[in-house]
Amino acid sequence: MGETVRADAELSAAVQQEDGAVLHTTAGTTVSWAALHLLAERGFRWAPEAAHSTAPQLGRRLHVDLVIEHDPAPGILLGVASSRFVGHAFGAVPRFALVEDGEAITPDRLTLAAERRSPQDALFVVTTRERPVLGGVLVVQRAADVVLETLRCTIAVPPEGDGALHAGLEAGLRSVMHGHHARSARFALSRGRTDGVVDTAVAGPPAPFGVYSAGRAARAHEAAADSAGSPHRVLVVGSERGVVSWFPGSERERWAAAAVLVERLQERRSRAAHASDLRAEGGSGEHGTRVGGER
Repeated sequence: MGETVRADAELSAAVQQEDGAVLHTTAGTTVSWAALHLLAERGFRWAPEAAHSTAPQLGRRLHVDLVIEHDPAPGILLGVASSRFVGHAFGAVPRFALVEDGEAITPDRLTLAAERRSPQDALFVVTTRERPVLGGVLVVQRAADVVLETLRCTIAVPPEGDGALHAGLEAGLRSVMHGHHARSARFALSRGRTDGVVDTAVAGPPAPFGVYSAGRAARAHEAAADSAGSPHRVLVVGSERGVVSWFPGSERERWAAAAVLVERLQERRSRAAHASDLRAEGGSGEHGTRVGGER
């Protein structure tokens, strides 16, 4: 077995020196999930030599891209909502650190580090010490009126059916819906190693599994899902409302269902933008027709 590239201090320092480079590895070298996400965040591309052996511990992996928003007010704690999501969804305890296998960072220290880094993005490595294996990054971004906490990770999922996975993810989403926390989430599945590393022999592309929208976007998502005939569920926690769509069937069927949902959303956004243009000051239906609009 070759060496494993991890998101350690050496790799972290290397990727900060030069964005958008290429990581070359010899045959048999593997890359941890946390390192792979770190490289992706910095625009690096992994160019491994072909491996010649079949890797062990094959199974299903879930790819998570969860966006959580916070009011930029004193007293917020970053990392808590992401931890709650992982705990409710997978029964796992995520561990935040500056580098993989580094000293664990508590939410208050993580928040302080992000504040010192602001307005630039702050990046933290996320892993688990126990099973299920998880690896990825937590990215903190400061916008004009909101602080965004994005969890991008891969986790080994048990062999149970999709129904159990749906239930776990919905429980995780409900746990972070209160207080306008969860804004959006995307989930995808792939086949590959479930021991926390990736290699070329078995790493396949992820296929859509589900998508979540909250707030005002949830209404458009729900209407688009209705018109697309996409299975979806409305999640309500207190006054918070969210919609989650699941893409069932084979990989080909899931890709097709996801494409139809995106098409319906784009149609709704296009109609909304057009109606807004016609209502603009000085606008009229006639003017809108002359520039290609509809009466």
